[in-house]
Amino acid sequence: MADVRNRTRKKSLCCNQLTFIKFLTHKCRHCYTMKLVGVKSWDTPNYGLKISMFEKNNSMSSVTTVRQDVAIPLWHLVLLQHPRKRSSASAASRAELPRTLYNSTTKTCDFWRYIRHVSAWNNVAQLMLSKGASNMSLACPLKQGVYVMNRIQVPPETALLKFMYHPNTLYTLEGTVYSLNPKDKVTKKPLCYYEVNATIYKSC
Repeated sequence: MADVRNRTRKKSLCCNQLTFIKFLTHKCRHCYTMKLVGVKSWDTPNYGLKISMFEKNNSMSSVTTVRQDVAIPLWHLVLLQHPRKRSSASAASRAELPRTLYNSTTKTCDFWRYIRHVSAWNNVAQLMLSKGASNMSLACPLKQGVYVMNRIQVPPETALLKFMYHPNTLYTLEGTVYSLNPKDKVTKKPLCYYEVNATIYKSC
C-alpha cells in the first residue's frame, strides 16, 4: 500500500514539474513584443494605399486600390535599426547612422519562392497573407481591384524579436511598391510608399 502511495506521489510531482516547465517555456516565448509607434504613407492616382493603425492590439490593416493593371509589381523592403539616444556631448562628436538589417527587392509573383528561404519572416508573411486575413494578389500582372489586408501584425512568439531586442531602440520598416517596365525590365516607377515605426519591449 505504501509503495502505491509513493508511486502516486512521484507521478503527481512529475506531472507538476512538467506543467511548470511548459508554463515557463510558454511565458518565455512571449517575453518580447513589438509595439507600433507610428505609420505614414503616400500613394499615386492609379495605386491608392490607406493604412490604419490599431494601438490596442499592436496591429494594422491596409486597403490597396489598384485602378490600372500593373504588369510587373515589385516590393522593396528596408528594415532599419536606429541608434539609441546618447548624451548631447557624445551625439555632437559622432552622429550615428541607422543600421540596415534587411534590404530586398522582389517581384510579387516570386515572393513566396523567395520568402520561404527567409525563415525569420516566413511565418509573419503567412499570417498576414493567409486567406482569412487578406485577399492581396501576388500575381504578375496585378489586376485592377480593391485588396485588403486585415491582420498586419508581428506575433509575440516570433523568435526574431528576441534577437532584435535592444532597450529604447526604434525600428523603421520602409516599403515601396514599384511598377517594373515589362519591355526593358530595368526602369521602374514608384506606385506607393509606407513607413512603419516600432519598438520592441521585454516584459520578462
